[in-house]
Amino acid sequence: MLRTMFSLNPSCAYPHLRGSAAICRWLAVAFLLAFAVMARGSTPNLDDLSNDTLGRWLSVMPENGVILDIDEARRMQAMGAFQAATSTVPKFGIGAPPLWVHLQVNNTARITTERRLQLEVSWLDRIDVYHLHGHELLERWRAGDREPNLQHPLPGLGYVFDLLLPPGVNDLYLRIETLDPLLVPLRLLDELSAETLQRQYDYGYGLFYGFLLALIAYNAMLCVGLRERGYLDYVLYLGSFLLLHVAYSGHGYSSLWPQHSLAQQYVFPLLMLAFGCSGLRFASGFLELRLHAPNTHRIIHALMALAIFGITLATAAGRQQHAVLVAFLFVLAFSLAKVWIGVSTVQHGRDAGWYFLSAAVAAMAGVATTALAVWHGLPYSAPAFHAAGWGIVIEGILFALALAYRMRQYQQARQQAEALARIDPLTGLLNRRAFIEQAMPLWNNARRNDRPLAVLMTDIDHFKEVNDTYGHAVGDEVLTAISRLLADACRGSDVAARWGGEEN
Repeated sequence: MLRTMFSLNPSCAYPHLRGSAAICRWLAVAFLLAFAVMARGSTPNLDDLSNDTLGRWLSVMPENGVILDIDEARRMQAMGAFQAATSTVPKFGIGAPPLWVHLQVNNTARITTERRLQLEVSWLDRIDVYHLHGHELLERWRAGDREPNLQHPLPGLGYVFDLLLPPGVNDLYLRIETLDPLLVPLRLLDELSAETLQRQYDYGYGLFYGFLLALIAYNAMLCVGLRERGYLDYVLYLGSFLLLHVAYSGHGYSSLWPQHSLAQQYVFPLLMLAFGCSGLRFASGFLELRLHAPNTHRIIHALMALAIFGITLATAAGRQQHAVLVAFLFVLAFSLAKVWIGVSTVQHGRDAGWYFLSAAVAAMAGVATTALAVWHGLPYSAPAFHAAGWGIVIEGILFALALAYRMRQYQQARQQAEALARIDPLTGLLNRRAFIEQAMPLWNNARRNDRPLAVLMTDIDHFKEVNDTYGHAVGDEVLTAISRLLADACRGSDVAARWGGEEN
């Protein structure tokens, strides 16, 4: 009874309020949904936009096999065919259909305002940009790498379009087409922000390319001086990644092959293939897999052969998207294979394995992050896009340490071999060959200057009886003890050696 009287549920104490409470709850839910839709679909003011990517303000619509013009795209947008983007950088994968993107922005100023529309990718086949003010088409741009006469990307920045936004509502439509990974990292920058971003990219790329070129030159000189295949393989590995980075950052199409649009279509999968194959070849030679892990060596070469066959077949058939897909899968498999090789090498007790494993993990993290951020699996961001480059930088530093470590091992092994060739292993004295090498200059100097020279030869009396009575181990101890006495008695200019047997 008390529970009923003091119940906190008003619908129990007052049944006539039950319907009113339900109505209030539904009204509150409807209000929140309407507010969310209004907030999501509202037109942002130009001054309120940050310099970050504009995915939250974009609406997108893939074409369904029919090429649309701007008027048809506007009608589809009015009919609600465009859907709000679900991430700050919308991604649609490899071989996606052409995409329409809509951005509406309100210029609340009383004067026309300059802004830079920046699409931060450089591998798009075709981009059509339309700027409308009301029903009037103010400007149109055509860009991409499919045709030489289209606007080219700016190195490191991607495709850039300078806008003049009059007061009021401005509509921007972009039609984007590519068989490579389709993503839309779109920004709207003011002049100061654009200059700051340009300066950051210039310094970053200058530092990065300078480091890679210095590392390539260093290993090339070691290759020429030491004539070792490992350094040549590493030069090819770094060189292929440098060209790959130049290609996907836009520097290649802008500066190296600006009129070769066909080459631009296939340069990415081919350079990714070269990067992966040269990396696996370097790993195989550096760790001497043919000798120490022949099964791993065969698996690595089978992976390389499979990738070469797949990309060559797709390229010959003109299937660009298939070539790109195989290249991405191969690069991811290559990154995992390097780590697997490093782990197996460490398990087999190879000293260089730890250097290689650390470098492989750094490179795998960077390359996989960039590949998945551009393709599928990770959200796109500027740090993720540049992760591959800095992963290779860390790998290069660790590999330089690994190569230096291996060089020290070779030097120590050579010194030990030279010492073993000159030193008697039992007594620690010079052997007969080393004695002759050191005594001949002293003999020639004494003859030339008519100076006296003494040669003392000793042996151990009844040494055979020592061996026969007490054993060869005791005989060796006797030889060692007497040799130590002779070495201690010698002056700095004297030469002590074991001539043979018990003779010193």
